[in-house]
Amino acid sequence: MSELALSAGTRQHWGGPDYLVPLMTPGQRGEYLVSMALALAALAWAWSWWLQPEHFTDPWRYTANTIVLVWVTIVPFYYLLIVGRAKVPNRTIPVPQGLRVAMVVTKAPSEPFPVLRETLLAMLAQTYPHDTWLADEDPSPETLAWCAANGVFVSTRRGVADYHRATWPRRTRCKEGNLAYFYDHHGYERYDFVAQLDADHVPDPDYLVEILRPFADPRVGYVSAPSICDRNAATSWSARSRLYAEGVLHGPQQAGHSLSMAPLCFGSHYAVRTEALRAIGGLGPELAEDHSTTLMMNAHGWRGVHAIDAIAHGDGPATFADLATQEFQWSRSMMTLLLAHTPAFLGGLPGHLRGRFLFSQLFYPLFSLMLPLAIVLPILAIAFNVTMINAGFVAFLVHFLPLALLVLAIPMRWRANGWLRPVDARFVSWESNLFLVARWPWSLLGVLAAIRDRLTGTVAPFRVTPKGEAAEATLPLSVIAPTLTVSLICALPLFAFPNAEIAAGFYVFTALNAVLYGVATIAIIVCHLRENRGARLLAPLSSAACLRLGFFNALMVELPLLGIVLRAEQGLCKVVEGSGSLIQPLAAGLVPLTSLSLSF
Repeated sequence: MSELALSAGTRQHWGGPDYLVPLMTPGQRGEYLVSMALALAALAWAWSWWLQPEHFTDPWRYTANTIVLVWVTIVPFYYLLIVGRAKVPNRTIPVPQGLRVAMVVTKAPSEPFPVLRETLLAMLAQTYPHDTWLADEDPSPETLAWCAANGVFVSTRRGVADYHRATWPRRTRCKEGNLAYFYDHHGYERYDFVAQLDADHVPDPDYLVEILRPFADPRVGYVSAPSICDRNAATSWSARSRLYAEGVLHGPQQAGHSLSMAPLCFGSHYAVRTEALRAIGGLGPELAEDHSTTLMMNAHGWRGVHAIDAIAHGDGPATFADLATQEFQWSRSMMTLLLAHTPAFLGGLPGHLRGRFLFSQLFYPLFSLMLPLAIVLPILAIAFNVTMINAGFVAFLVHFLPLALLVLAIPMRWRANGWLRPVDARFVSWESNLFLVARWPWSLLGVLAAIRDRLTGTVAPFRVTPKGEAAEATLPLSVIAPTLTVSLICALPLFAFPNAEIAAGFYVFTALNAVLYGVATIAIIVCHLRENRGARLLAPLSSAACLRLGFFNALMVELPLLGIVLRAEQGLCKVVEGSGSLIQPLAAGLVPLTSLSLSF
């Protein structure tokens, strides 16, 4: 280990009051203020129209539509407004030499060492002096020999029963338990700051310098960084979908939460002040240990900063099956945190951070309910032949479309300013919109699984997303079943309720939903075949499964098209007429609003 000029646990403020600077230049701030003023005016105009008493039908119908409309119009404004306070580390202030720093990368048995080797070499090549560590669950002799030859320290809990507990803390087969051993035996005593990375996240040469900058402030206990999973973006639409959908999140949105608003750590990589981590009792519980650690840090009075230029590149989900697994596991873990752990820490948070963390953890259940609600509303209108609001669809578009366009245009300007991470992330893309359509069933299943786990007292197992050669190019029938099912459900009312004269306009919307989810299913299959030539499409695929797939494909394609033919004239006449039964926010062109990375 190198000579150290600074003592352990150092808390001096080396950056001065200007260690954070505004993300925006004065000109960019002026443009931002003008655009926000226009958006707020459009919001006020739209809602003043919606809330007019003559539009009211009954409490249930009007309230249900209003809830969906709040989700897609008002909630995004929080994220638009938070960017106005975005600050980033001042890159003109140097990081002092002599800090006791380590970088540690974790390895699960399922992660191949070639993936680790690239990450370790990039860690060794950092421009700031540090120690490089591998936290390996079960290091092979070849791994140990390579690490010894390259100056990499190895930490392993192999055979240590106290670090293989069934539940948190020090849970077995879990990154938290792996890292807990490292911190308890090496990290706390030997280092002031530790940057921890997942196996596949390869840091840029100046990564360590950038992630250390915010620790200039002695109040900062953790530093978040952009989670950029783009190494396989060229070969996986699933990887691109999350990459594009979260470009705003990992750039200006996180920067807007620095210090008092608690930016969130993402488990792919972040850094901690070891003094702070020890004070809170170590890493937090659950698969979402990144989020729970952030919560615990803030509950104990520590603050966080987002290092927007601390760049590491990792692998995204290789297939849609991997993407679905991620959504299921993350929603399940976040809901488990909310039900089992968060109440114990809320008392240590100021009021605004209580709201911040509660909304972050409620995002998955709220998101998982809003989209199916928007699908169900037109079906109910047709089934009961009722209006949802006493207003015409054309009038609705006139009042809400300007707002939708502004909320899309503002983040597109942020991309032009280079604020998104990655900087070339596409704010509007077919991948991110397909992701939006296909993800909510898996999010909903994860939320329901967490509730079941809480009621039954079971501990959820989890699966590490395959990396590198370990990724399997399969697309099980169960993975495409949700979108197939939604398409069928949306198509059935076109045949089951032929005489919905009052609600005829909703024939158009439910038919569009049927086509949308049918096309989404086809797109998932086609993209999988294109990206994995020669791979298995469906596994397992018996002859019975082939028959089921053919049956569902026929329903998915033929039912919506036949329904459109049968109901097109009747439904479109109502749309043109604007008869008052045609309000469904998601069908009104507002879906892209939820692409604004409402993730956290």
